[in-house]
Amino acid sequence: MMRNWLYFGLFAAAVVGCKKKDQDAQNAQGFQQAQQGQYQQGQYPQQGMGGTAGTTQTTPPPQGSATQQGTQPPLGTVSGDPASLQNIIAGALSGGAATLGALTGGEMNIIEQGIKMKAQSDAKGMKSDGQLMSAKLQQDGHAQADLMLQPNKCYTIIGFGNPGVFRYQINLISSPPAPPQVLAQSGADSPAPTVGPNETCIKNPYPAPLQVKVDMHVVQGTGLVGAQVYSK
Repeated sequence: MMRNWLYFGLFAAAVVGCKKKDQDAQNAQGFQQAQQGQYQQGQYPQQGMGGTAGTTQTTPPPQGSATQQGTQPPLGTVSGDPASLQNIIAGALSGGAATLGALTGGEMNIIEQGIKMKAQSDAKGMKSDGQLMSAKLQQDGHAQADLMLQPNKCYTIIGFGNPGVFRYQINLISSPPAPPQVLAQSGADSPAPTVGPNETCIKNPYPAPLQVKVDMHVVQGTGLVGAQVYSK
């Protein structure tokens, strides 16, 4: 009699254990199916991204576009209104050469201090690279200076305009013998533009040095403008 009760107890424990294993397997399978269903709908686990604090990515970025992680595609032709880009190129080709090196005078001090202050937020961890570029321009005027982009380096270009300059844009344009193209550019809605701030800095996609032109363009207003290259 005792032996029968013992067998019955062992049989009951085995049945309970099998049911628990089956339930755990079903729960695990349901969790995996739920995850697969989320991925099939294009929803990725949210995580904090670099660049702007608190931003998240919930859908994969389009192929060939900049991601939300503070990176940008290799240096290439800027897409935009073809007529506007052609006007920029035409103005750059007809513009004069920028003055290189630090200048004395109150106006130049404002330019230098404005660029240094903006570099604290837009060129973190970078050092100034090359000489200060400057030019006194009328509205829609252009001035250029050469820039050699070295491989395995990242570049940011910061500009600043004196009072009287309301909208100032910096363009990076290809140098001969390549056909003229706008490769990168800042916004054009302030007197203090930046090309490639911080982690969106400009990179040379080639293993050899690449020469380009920095084009300073006063969109609205008139006065002295400057630009300084930073790199890391």
